[in-house]
Amino acid sequence: MLLLSLRALFGLLVLTVASFAAGTWLSSRLASTFTRLDRIAVGLLGGFGLLSLILFLVGQFSFTPRAITIVICIVIVVSARSVLGPARDALELVKSLRRAPKIPLVIVGLILSMTAVAGLNEITGDWNNDTVSYHLLGPKVWLRNGVIRPVLDNCHTAFPPTAETMYGALLGIGGARAPGFSSFVTFGMLLLIAASLAKRTGLDSNGAWWVAALVATMPTVYSGSVGCFVDGIYAAFVLAAIRIGVDAKRTRDWAIFGGFCGLAMGTKYTGVLALPILTLCAVWLRARVEAKDWRDNLKAVVVAISMSCVVAGPYYLRNWISLGCPIYPPPPGFVHICSPKYFSLEAVAAFHSYIRQRGAGLGRGFLAFLALPFNLTYHTSNFHGAGGIGLAPLAFGPMALIASRKDVVVKMLAALALMLLIAWFVTQQESRFLIHVYIIGVIISVIGWRSVSSSGKSLAIVLAVSVVAVSVSYGSFMIGKGWSRSVRAVLSPAYGEAQRATSVPFLEGFRYLNKTPEATRVLVLDKSVPPFYLDKDYIKPVGQWGEKMLPGVNTPLEALEKARGLGISHVLDVNSEVAPFQIVGPRNDLTLVFESRNQRVYQVDWGLPPTR
Repeated sequence: MLLLSLRALFGLLVLTVASFAAGTWLSSRLASTFTRLDRIAVGLLGGFGLLSLILFLVGQFSFTPRAITIVICIVIVVSARSVLGPARDALELVKSLRRAPKIPLVIVGLILSMTAVAGLNEITGDWNNDTVSYHLLGPKVWLRNGVIRPVLDNCHTAFPPTAETMYGALLGIGGARAPGFSSFVTFGMLLLIAASLAKRTGLDSNGAWWVAALVATMPTVYSGSVGCFVDGIYAAFVLAAIRIGVDAKRTRDWAIFGGFCGLAMGTKYTGVLALPILTLCAVWLRARVEAKDWRDNLKAVVVAISMSCVVAGPYYLRNWISLGCPIYPPPPGFVHICSPKYFSLEAVAAFHSYIRQRGAGLGRGFLAFLALPFNLTYHTSNFHGAGGIGLAPLAFGPMALIASRKDVVVKMLAALALMLLIAWFVTQQESRFLIHVYIIGVIISVIGWRSVSSSGKSLAIVLAVSVVAVSVSYGSFMIGKGWSRSVRAVLSPAYGEAQRATSVPFLEGFRYLNKTPEATRVLVLDKSVPPFYLDKDYIKPVGQWGEKMLPGVNTPLEALEKARGLGISHVLDVNSEVAPFQIVGPRNDLTLVFESRNQRVYQVDWGLPPTR
C-alpha cells in the first residue's frame, strides 16, 4: 500500500506541476486588474484543461505512459521561462495563509486533507457506479490499446473527456490509486476559483474564505467533485469563464473567456447549453459597464464563441468521425440529422426514457420551478443530491439580492444562475449538474450574511451565525460519514480486502482471468459485468445501454459462435440481476476452467466445432 501511495503521489505531483506550467501561458496574459489569487486559480485550472487537450490530441495517435511522459516534459520545458512569476505568486499565496481566518481555514484544510487520505482507497463498485462504469473504464482501455478511442460497448466513454484524459495520464504515471487521490487537488481548484469569484463581487479575504468553507462542506458539491466524478471540474471551468468575463475588455480577454467555455464543453455536454448563457451574461455586463458600440460587443461574442469551438471542437469532431454523431449518445432530435453507429434507434429511445425518468425531479411545471429553492434545500434526494446543499443559500440569498440590488456584478451573477437553473430544470434535474449554480448561491449568501451582520442587531447576528454553523456542521457530518470506510481501508490491508470482496462483483472470476497468461481476449456475456476490473483485452457484444459493438452480432451467444474469428481465448459467464447463466450444458468448444458463486470462466478450444 505504501508503494501504491508513493506512486500515486508522484504521478499527481508531476501532473500538477505540468498543469501549473501550462497555465502560465494563460495567467501571464490576464489583465493587470486580476489579483494574485485570480492568476493562480485561473492559471492552474486553465493549465489542467490545456494539458488535457494536448494529451487528447496526441492520444489520437499514441496514448502510452511513454507518450504521456514526453508530452509532460515538453510542456514543462517550454513553460520554464514563464513559470517563475506565477511560482512567486503561489508562494506568496501560501504565506498569506498565516493571515487567513482560522475557522474557515481549518475547515477547508481538514476537508482537503481527509479527501487526500480517503482518495488513496481503491475505487470499487458495480455497473451503477459511474466511475467504474465509464469515467475510469475509458482511460484504462485507452492505455491498454495505446490510443484514445471511445469504448464501443459503453457509449458514455464518448463523452467529452477533458477530465478522463487526465485520469488516464494519472493511471499511466501514478498507477491505479492516482485518479482517486487527485480529487483533493481538483476539488481545491474548484474552491480557489470560487474564492476568486467571491472576491470579485466585493467580498474581502475573510468572506472569500467563508465561501470556500461553505462550498467545501456542501455535500452535493463534494460528492460530485471527488471519486473521479467530473461535475466539480466542469463547474470550475464555468465559474472561471464568468470570472474572466466579468473583467473582459480586450480581445485577448474574450479569447480566454471562450477558451474556458470550450473547456466546459470539453468536459460535459451541458457546456453546450452553458456557452450562450455565459456569453450573453458577460456581454450584457460589458454593455452596462462600458457602454460599448454594438459592433464591439458583436466582435466579443464572435471571438468568444470561435475560441470555445476551437477548444472543444476536437472532442465533438472525433465523435462525428468515429461514431457518426458529434454528441454521442445523441440527444432527442439528433437521430434525425446524424446516424449514430453501434447504437440502434430502440436503444437510443430506451436511453432517452431512462434520462427523462431519472431527471424528472419533482416535476417540470411552473409551480415546481418556483418551489426549487425550498426543494433543493430540504428534498435534495429527489434530485439524487447525496446530502443536500445546507441552509445558507436559502436563508441569506434574498437578503443579498436586496442589499446588492445596485451592484451590477451581483445582478449579473444572479441572472446567470437563474438562466443556468432554467436550462437544468428543462433538461435533466440531477443535483450534481448544478454545482456551479450552488456555488454562485453560496457567494450571494455570504454577501447576505455580511449584510445581516452589518445591521448591528444582536439577534440577527446570532441567527445568521447559527445558520452558517448548522450548514457547516451538517455538511461536515454528511461528508465525514463517507470517510470512515475509505480511511480504514487505506490504513488496514485486511479491511481493504474485505471491502473489495463485498463491493467488486464477480471478483474471483476477474482475479482468475487477470492472473492467467493464456487469457488473451475475454468474451463478456452479461451486459451488467463491469469490465473495468478486467486487465485483459475483452469483447462485450451487448453494452450497458444496448450498444452493439460487432456488426451483425445481436446477442452474446452469436459472438461466441464466432469466437475463433474474434480471437477469443476465454469466456466469462455470470448469473446476475440482469440474466442467468447464458451457457447451458456442455459444449465441444468450451472447457470450464473456473467456477465460483454466480460466475464461470470457460476456455475456448478453437480446434473443435461449436456445439449447436
